[in-house]
Amino acid sequence: MRRYLKFVFIFLMSATLYAAYDFPMKNPYVATIIGSSKIMTAGVPESVPVKEYKIELGRSKKIPENLWYERGFKFSLSKQKGKAPLIYVLSGTGSAYNSVRTQNFQKIFYEAGYHVLTVTSVFNSNFVLNVSNSQVPGVLIQDGLDLYNVMGDMLSKVKKEDNLQITDIYLMGYSMGATHSAVLSYLDSLGKDFNFKRVYMVNPSINLYYSAKVLDDMLDKNIENKAQIGEVVDEVIDEVKKNISPTDLEITEESIYSIFEKHELSNKKMQILIGLAFNLTSIDLNYIVDQINGTHVYSKTVPGKFSRMYPYFEAINFADFSDYLEKLAYPYYLKILGGDLTFNDMVKYGNLRILREYLKNEKKIVAVTNEDDFILSPKDKAFITDTFLERSLIYPYGGHCGNMFYQTNVDKMLEFLNKGVFNNEL
Repeated sequence: MRRYLKFVFIFLMSATLYAAYDFPMKNPYVATIIGSSKIMTAGVPESVPVKEYKIELGRSKKIPENLWYERGFKFSLSKQKGKAPLIYVLSGTGSAYNSVRTQNFQKIFYEAGYHVLTVTSVFNSNFVLNVSNSQVPGVLIQDGLDLYNVMGDMLSKVKKEDNLQITDIYLMGYSMGATHSAVLSYLDSLGKDFNFKRVYMVNPSINLYYSAKVLDDMLDKNIENKAQIGEVVDEVIDEVKKNISPTDLEITEESIYSIFEKHELSNKKMQILIGLAFNLTSIDLNYIVDQINGTHVYSKTVPGKFSRMYPYFEAINFADFSDYLEKLAYPYYLKILGGDLTFNDMVKYGNLRILREYLKNEKKIVAVTNEDDFILSPKDKAFITDTFLERSLIYPYGGHCGNMFYQTNVDKMLEFLNKGVFNNEL
């Protein structure tokens, strides 16, 4: 009887806590597709002042001629009129500095009084081509060093060209950008180039390989063969043509989500769309890394400036992130690090657990995620709560990044960044 009463007490307490959180999308796939790009916060302007920049780095001069449009690392700044704190916003997996989600954070932080610098993901082709030293991203510390260095270049450029006046420097990232925020904080504890005052992580991946495999499987396990992916792509293209003007015909993760958000879809169909959106990044990554490293896993020839690209992408045949790791990343790091390196050894370098002790003791970092974030295993969620302790919060629902623009979430984020106070209760 006593055990039963204890169970009832725990159930009522958890029900009370969850009832206090009114995020409306209880299905994680609905939240991910509809909520992840939708601002649900009062007072955020539709637009803010944005200036775009491009840095020509050493690697920019070696970009293949068919990728000429990627020459120069691109980013943007939203500048306050006078002296103000600066925050870097790190984009999610494969996303550019001007993606919808990154721009949404840019608007939120600008309205809150920050200068805002937006940073492209290390898995985006523009970053891989212009910044990445290995040009085979996926190892946290290596990618973090590349980010750390180019963020210094970004800061130098805006200080010089716009006379940017800064009080303190902050850092936040969402999805894979959140994971890299943790790495950058660690690197800055050694390098002291930025002295980040506070760091905020939204829906981080803990184990890159696990998260990627989940997203790969959302597509792979819901179709019979790769030919069926083509049918899904055709359906997406048809919807894109109906909903987007021909001059803006670009199929991205966010465009897929925005087009299908008004459709009533089954969980299976939503998983396929989420998996397909992630697969777009993987296809691009497989192609770019294969070409610039001359590994010829997918093609034996190098395209010219005006070559038809269809044969090259046909050869890739919807290769996913697992293909990238197994066919491109592992052979590269095996060659660099020696014959004793196993695939599992390489995967460990993409796991945030390598920084556990630092993260456990660094009080200026907060991590938030959702109980139903499907890119995290139960062990990953336990890692967040056990490592960050009172500096962590797991919301009851929101999927992957589906609630990050919800009023409650934004209020908690700004309270911590502005005041150093984090309320981890709902």
